[in-house]
Amino acid sequence: MNWIQSVVVHTFLSLISSLAFGIPNELSHQLSGNVKGKIIFHQMEGNSTYLRDSGKLASYIPTVVSFELSDPRHNLHSVKFIYTWDMGNGEVRKGSEPFVKCYYTLPGNYTFKLSITTNAPQHSRMTGLYSADLTVLDAIRSIELRGPLIYNVDESSNLSFQVGGSPPVWLCWRVLSDCETPSPASCNLVRLYGNIFNLSYTFTSVGTYCLDLSVRNNISNLQTSYNIYVQSSHVSLIFILPCAAVIIATLIFISVTVCRPRQQSLTSKALVADMKYLSFTDIELHVKDATIPLRGNSLASKTNEALPLLHQPEASYNTQPC
Repeated sequence: MNWIQSVVVHTFLSLISSLAFGIPNELSHQLSGNVKGKIIFHQMEGNSTYLRDSGKLASYIPTVVSFELSDPRHNLHSVKFIYTWDMGNGEVRKGSEPFVKCYYTLPGNYTFKLSITTNAPQHSRMTGLYSADLTVLDAIRSIELRGPLIYNVDESSNLSFQVGGSPPVWLCWRVLSDCETPSPASCNLVRLYGNIFNLSYTFTSVGTYCLDLSVRNNISNLQTSYNIYVQSSHVSLIFILPCAAVIIATLIFISVTVCRPRQQSLTSKALVADMKYLSFTDIELHVKDATIPLRGNSLASKTNEALPLLHQPEASYNTQPC
């Protein structure tokens, strides 16, 4: 089997490195016994095999746990050991093989324990007890944009992303105008302790933008890109309606101000026109009806003035020769 070959190869390389360079292993700790070695964790996804030497495992991924026996002199190659594997999640397995296959479904912290004993009576004193602290995380499966893909230019746009994976994570984002080729140092790095990333950004020109995101945690990484379309901003009705109301009110005020003096002028002209069309008969009637007080001989003078000149008594003149 391919995964068994991978485990054997890595075990051999780890043994050579330990003997040559004395590289210590900090993941597993020997609690008791005289069987020396260490616990190694591998995870397989597709055709890839990952060494998990930091104690961080991905959930729902097949995990191979193996025990690497430390036997420089090859004195124990004929010894048969019994391995009891305690996964820390309530599952316990027992067998003679120095490896076991398992997987964790829930993220969290677990304490993995391995108990080693010999099967032969002559080696009854050879035992070993090891433990390893594990942290199971959800691998990053998705980076989802929660919102529209169309925004207005020169406006503060709020973009929200949901990261499908166990925090904490490192998130790197960059916005590329017209989807240009990015430079290596154009990444904005953010540390997230949750699953939501909120980005406030202002697009300065109309066109198509590429929003690149890269997210990684201790066990996985994922890259994705979104095409963002930026359009010219439309005037809101909330702004149009008050402006229209102000303009209409202004026009009404101007119309009332201009038309009122014109109506008064037309009324005055109508009165003058009525006065011009009064007949002389109407004027005499108005004069006769009026009461005018008289003083002294004013009546006689008025009467005489009222008589025509042709009806006045002729004056007598004496014509005597000079």
